[in-house]
Amino acid sequence: MIPETRQKTRVVASVVASLLTSALVTLGAAGVSAGAAASSGKVQTVHYWYWEDDPAVPTVPDLISKFNATHPGIHVVGQLVPFNSYQQKLTDAVAAGDAPDAARFKDWWLGEYAHKHLLVSLTPDIHKWTFASDVVSKYWDTGRTSPTSPVYMLPDEYITFYLYYRKDWFAAAHLSPPRTFSQFVTDAKKLTDPARHRYGFAMRGGGGGQDQWYAFLAAGGARLVNRHGQVVANSPKAIAVNQWYIDLVRKYHVAPPTAVSDSYPQLIADFEAGETAMMAHHIGSYTILKDALGNKLGVVPMPQANPSHPGTMGTMTGNVIFRSSPVQQAAWTFISWLSSPYAINILDHSPNAELPILKSVVDEPYFQKNPFWKVALDEEKYAHDWPPLPGVAAVSGHVWERTMDQALLGQITSRQMMDTIAATLKGK
Repeated sequence: MIPETRQKTRVVASVVASLLTSALVTLGAAGVSAGAAASSGKVQTVHYWYWEDDPAVPTVPDLISKFNATHPGIHVVGQLVPFNSYQQKLTDAVAAGDAPDAARFKDWWLGEYAHKHLLVSLTPDIHKWTFASDVVSKYWDTGRTSPTSPVYMLPDEYITFYLYYRKDWFAAAHLSPPRTFSQFVTDAKKLTDPARHRYGFAMRGGGGGQDQWYAFLAAGGARLVNRHGQVVANSPKAIAVNQWYIDLVRKYHVAPPTAVSDSYPQLIADFEAGETAMMAHHIGSYTILKDALGNKLGVVPMPQANPSHPGTMGTMTGNVIFRSSPVQQAAWTFISWLSSPYAINILDHSPNAELPILKSVVDEPYFQKNPFWKVALDEEKYAHDWPPLPGVAAVSGHVWERTMDQALLGQITSRQMMDTIAATLKGK
């Protein structure tokens, strides 16, 4: 994803001063452990695993280089792992006793790893961290397994799902972008013309499609767990909303025939090529889509079954430290630096950007005045995160994709799919 030159120019003047100031503050706050190691003549090596949404843009390697240049007592060695294989490779490494010291992490996996006592509690260090009070308050819960548990994952980037749409398609058809489920189906049907290889909606039935699905589930008023933390993924409401989602393919035929296996690359390619009119994703796709489509690209919040009770999916990407690490304090110095204003500004102005986790960064005009960012930030108020249950890792890893494929092919019912997901969430 290549950012537009004009965006970079506007950002530089407004951000350089704050970056320099934040750098000085951050280095001062993080320099205690690094300085101690340097004075002892020993350099501590931190092995860090990560993925990049767009590996062609080396955002994380650049951040690692900046950290290493300013922390002489710590040397971070980064290892890029493709996201599609990240969960399995991390699981295999842990089982083999070869886990990294720290790793980029999803809230999907938190319940399983914390339940197995594989992660370091970050709470003691967070209490002493300079920027703890700047983190958006609700984001701390994405790193916990319960309201009273320690924080195991330090927040770094957040996303909410919204709806991209092709303004040119909608204008030509004299349609307004959808705000409700019923309008979404109506628009998608009117914009679908299989003879011209045009479809109303880019459904992601393949790998990683669980976030898109969960966003529609939440927008439909369904939940995976209730307010008491009890699994309700197979409630009548959830089964009905899931059936509505399945019907987009099986009944309304508004998605391409390849929807059952389509993953992110296919979604982006079809949307850019003019084969789909709407795509549910997040701010991470903004730069590449804007670069390809320009003023043809529009965005609205997720359509809702009941707009007076909105919902969408929210998910956190953070960083964890493994209990097996012999350099836990050095690892903390690094991951806390990654969530500092200096690093967050670099990360969230990059093509691999997601939503800032710091209040001071969220308030910047760059994020508040761009409608694509503003819609995503506004949705944060009603976004539903993945619950921190051990079974979420299995759902996101393989259960959702397998059962969704079966449902889209008519091999199982919506009830059977949701029964399986509910059982998995319960650890059965």
